[in-house]
Formats: sequence, structure tokens, C-alpha cells
Amino acid sequence: MNKGFGLVLVGAALAAGCGSDTTEDTPAPPAFGPVVAAAPAPGTPIDNSDVLLARLLDPADLPAGFTPSGTSRSADLPLGDPPPTDPAGCEQVMTPLGEQRPQARAWNFIGYNGPNFSSIDIDAASYPTDQIGPAFAAVQQTLRGCTAYSGTDADKTRIDFRLGGLEQPPAGDAITSFQLRTSSDGITLVTLVSLVQVGNTLAQVAVTGLDAVDPGVLTAVTAAQVRRLS
Repeated sequence: MNKGFGLVLVGAALAAGCGSDTTEDTPAPPAFGPVVAAAPAPGTPIDNSDVLLARLLDPADLPAGFTPSGTSRSADLPLGDPPPTDPAGCEQVMTPLGEQRPQARAWNFIGYNGPNFSSIDIDAASYPTDQIGPAFAAVQQTLRGCTAYSGTDADKTRIDFRLGGLEQPPAGDAITSFQLRTSSDGITLVTLVSLVQVGNTLAQVAVTGLDAVDPGVLTAVTAAQVRRLS
């Protein structure tokens, strides 16, 4: 969520392969459509990160075979700066929303590992009424500036990323979706992601697998997360 966010969580899985890929070898996903506007959010944001964590999905909400990854990121326990990318700034892709847009009153993250390098990762951030629209738009603008970028893992192995649009059904108060293809050493991970607004809260829901992911899994997980936040 994705295998998780950015370079940090994809590196271990990709290191298992051999050979090499470049960005040009990875098929380009569909182009992005227009930036989606946030819905009006006149309510009160969640202001406690532990309360927000309790409203993220737990194993009972997920397909069989997914267990907590043990990765923890929150406003009180950040993981640290992600590795740099080329072009600069694309390291923000799929980092938790609360790190991308620090105006959040509370944010938290939870991750789950499944079979064969699959994963489901969810983070959420709750914003004041005047900040949720700018946050929703800014995250989408970052994606559109990073349709092809590269980085390295902890062992300095090159990782190439291709980013593009994804069709998903309506959910929450506003939703936009995208896909990320991450390639290195002959292995490609595919991540399908929805960024969904529920009142004053934005949630980023990501499902990752080797080579392909059923979009219906993302649809179901996103709908379940919207119900937990409603």
C-alpha cells in the first residue's frame, strides 16, 4: 500500500529478484483524469491519533491471510524521511497523508502483509474544514508530477516507478484512485490505491501484489474503510 509507502516498504520484496528493469521497461499506466475536488466538510476533525487508528480496518475486515505488518507510523512516531527520488519530491508519493500535509489534526497508519508479497496498507488524516480541500488537491497534484520516477533501496539497488490513473466506483464523499507499478531486479509490484474523503478525514487505501491486483479487492477494502470512518 501498496506494498507500503514509497521506497521503504517495497525494497525488501523487490530485492528477491535478479536481472534489471528500467522505467522504460515498465508499461505506462493510463493517464490521470482531472483533479477531483473535495466535498464540503463542515464537521469537526478527529483530533486524536489513537482514536483515528481505532477506526482503521483490522484483520477481521480484510481478506483471509492478511496479518499486521508491525510497521508503525503516526504523528507521535514518524518513520523518518523517505529516500530521495529522481525527480525530487516524488518520494512523497504514498507517504502517509499526515506527513504530506502536516495541517492534519490527527493521522495514523496500519499495514498488513499477505501471501506472495501482497499487502494492504491504510493511512488516514483528519483536517480542519478549511484544510481538507487543499490537502485533497495537493496530494493529487503530487501524483500528476510523478508519472515516472526512480529511486534506490537500502542496498542502492535502482527502483523504477510508473504512476497513472485508475477507475474505481464512487465511495465516501469524494474519491480519486491511481495505480503504481514498481520495478527492480526483474520483479514488478502493482499497487492500486484509492484516496477517499469521509467528512473531515482523508484515507489512503492501497492494495499491492506481484504483477497484478484485482481492482475489486481495492473496491471492497475502500468501502469497508469508508464504513468505519462514517
